[in-house]
Amino acid sequence: MKGSLYGLVFLTILLAEVGILSCRNGGSGMESRLERSLAKAGSNRPELEKVLEHYAFAPSDSLKYKAAIFLLANMEDLIHFRSKWQEQFDPVFFKAMAGKTVEEVGPLRKSVDSLIGKPDWKSFEKIPDLRTLTSEYLIQNIDQAFEAWRSAPWSGDVSFDAFCNYILPYKNHNEYPEVWRKTLRDRYGHLLTDSVVPKTMTDICCALVDEQRWFDWTDDYGFYPSVFGFSQLMEGRKGSCTEMAHLGAYTARALGIPVAVDYIPQYGNMHGSHVWNALITSDSSYLYFEGAGGTRPGDMFYTREKDFRLAKVFRRHFDLVQGSYAARAMEAGLKDIPELLQNPRIIDVTGGYTQVANLRIHGLGREGEPVFLCIYKWRNWTAVAGDWVKDGQASFPQMGRGLVYMPMYYRLGEYEPAGPPFVLPVHGNIWYPEADEKNRQSVLLKRVDLFKRNWEYNLANQMTGARLEGSADSNFSQPVVLHQIQAPVKIYRGALVNDLDQKGRASYDSTWKTVTLTRPEKFRYVRLIFDEPLLFRLGELEFYDSESGPPLTGIPAGNVPEPSRAFDGFPGKTIKMTEETNRSHWVSLDLGSPKSIRKIRYLPAHDARTVQEGKSYELFYWKGRWESLGSQKCNGLPLEFQEVPSNGLYWLHCRACDDKEERIFTYEDGKQIWW
Repeated sequence: MKGSLYGLVFLTILLAEVGILSCRNGGSGMESRLERSLAKAGSNRPELEKVLEHYAFAPSDSLKYKAAIFLLANMEDLIHFRSKWQEQFDPVFFKAMAGKTVEEVGPLRKSVDSLIGKPDWKSFEKIPDLRTLTSEYLIQNIDQAFEAWRSAPWSGDVSFDAFCNYILPYKNHNEYPEVWRKTLRDRYGHLLTDSVVPKTMTDICCALVDEQRWFDWTDDYGFYPSVFGFSQLMEGRKGSCTEMAHLGAYTARALGIPVAVDYIPQYGNMHGSHVWNALITSDSSYLYFEGAGGTRPGDMFYTREKDFRLAKVFRRHFDLVQGSYAARAMEAGLKDIPELLQNPRIIDVTGGYTQVANLRIHGLGREGEPVFLCIYKWRNWTAVAGDWVKDGQASFPQMGRGLVYMPMYYRLGEYEPAGPPFVLPVHGNIWYPEADEKNRQSVLLKRVDLFKRNWEYNLANQMTGARLEGSADSNFSQPVVLHQIQAPVKIYRGALVNDLDQKGRASYDSTWKTVTLTRPEKFRYVRLIFDEPLLFRLGELEFYDSESGPPLTGIPAGNVPEPSRAFDGFPGKTIKMTEETNRSHWVSLDLGSPKSIRKIRYLPAHDARTVQEGKSYELFYWKGRWESLGSQKCNGLPLEFQEVPSNGLYWLHCRACDDKEERIFTYEDGKQIWW
């Protein structure tokens, strides 16, 4: 019940703090971290000491010495991978990928795997950077980073802290370390002298985005043990949002521009993650963008306009972030850390991207143990924030609003509830979807997952080119075209950019299209026809002889399976032709006598997350764990489950679907509300 408490566990929303943590160079523990790095370097320690000696004897440039200390002190946990499989795979795949279209990348990967075999994760050796990088490499990296920074027109606007974290690093994540600064500066340095490009960090980043539109997005390249390295990015010319962000960071840093990599580890209301860039304009401000041909600074519609709700957004930082969960866990000697929280070098920037609240949980047990706030993912829960129980409490700052969270304990990959799930709404106080078993209800369920707003375009586009026709005879020997369906236009919806209330609240019903005929004519026969090679896809079709009356009725016909489905009034009973044929497909309606056609409404075939006819579904509700309410087979209509505890948190599972995209929901005012 909304606003209720569950036992002794309750939450307090504090005033939201949206400021971003800053970890300054030379901060706590830098000397001890440097000594740990030197000790872990093993036989390569002399190479690292050469770097320190090289700058220690140049007192006129003390910043380089500080930067060298910073760099070495923060290499402690940086690794790359090595294996025989990579030695065979890399020379073949990345060169070939450059010449392929994005549609050809998946088949290419399958071909290479068949040639050299699929990778085995156990065969990859983790190589610490500390034990392999030479003094020559590190000194060159430091000198070139300083040259780019100091020679830039905006150098006075970039702090030493921003330089150390977002220009100085020699790599982005866990890729193989390479020499890249000179190559990129030679290729893109002309922008620094181009008379038509203003000499600001923002304008140069805008120009870089445009100049790198040769890079194509794809995620069909399959498993690789690390993110792509610099040579792989340049040679393969393709990659996912991760590769785009990394190439964007490499290039900007080569020109002395501090650019970070921000990422969503897991969307709060759907499966998936995203990675992009942030231009650090000052120590307290930034502009987001998608590098390597993506979107310009401040114009990243992908994350802000779509249906994603964000639980957490992190920024990769080169310096150890003392406030991160992983850094605190390491300090406490803990190694058992949930997957999304294992990086000790991340800053929480959630408040810069969505509405947030600071939460405190009270009444917890297990004093001194870690506890986590989790979001739903693939029929399970995954931690996005962590703290320790102290005096029965735990605090979680900057939690994204409009989501369901579950406080949980974690041990060796397994989660255990520490309290009930709760809704942190877009506005107002938290409430608990607490199943009321004394008050039961019937529910009508249409979907297993939320309907994404961009599917409106995708479903409508499947009908592009189809025609609505009228005729005096059933053979349509002299058809009159009433309307030809045009390609839909992607419309910018400014109201959705920042309106968290609207995200994740689109519906399949929004795909209905209405055609009003300005010069009505009378026809006995009307139809919808898809000429080959178009695939026939239709949910519902309605013809009207008035603006306000009911749809016309008649006798259905057509050359598709069960043409009556087009006129039965049940959108769940769609018609989908799945294979191309050499003829046109159509459905028609015999109206019995000529009728004036003034209006037509049509609904595209539903998406795959609608309940599918002929498949069995099981409904669960949360009661400390998922409890089954039974199964039933779908007959094309909404699934009706009776005797369902009210006010609960539910999950509808398709028992025969090879699809993990099933979301939790509440049931409010006869509708599924997705979380």
